[in-house]
Amino acid sequence: MAGTWELTIKGHDELLVKMEKYSSDSERVINDVLKQRGPDIALTKIEPLIPVSEEQLRKGHKHAKFSSPFQVEHINLGFIIRPKNKFEYIKYPDLGIGRSKNNQPEEFMKRGLSIAIDPITEELLKGFDSLNK
Repeated sequence: MAGTWELTIKGHDELLVKMEKYSSDSERVINDVLKQRGPDIALTKIEPLIPVSEEQLRKGHKHAKFSSPFQVEHINLGFIIRPKNKFEYIKYPDLGIGRSKNNQPEEFMKRGLSIAIDPITEELLKGFDSLNK
């Protein structure tokens, strides 16, 4: 999909303090947590929000919502979630384009990632806390 969303940590002062305290380990801890837990958390928040076309289900079509439609790419200090080629069509309702042109954009990717921010932040805090042991 063409959209890009970034994790902003405004209001997450505790995470900022820990990042500063463990500055030499911050990049490693963040990358480890985001690789091991970040995408799973994000996907569990995004997938339930994917709209389902009743018309497609009547045709026996296997819909993205029930088929693990995303692929994850890990990058430094983050990850990218995009639909697998077979499920590219979910970008239409998400962005309000194509067949969904006259519809309000669903923005389920953005909404799901917004819901995932706090649980991902909690995992990052746990990752920093594990350095104390």
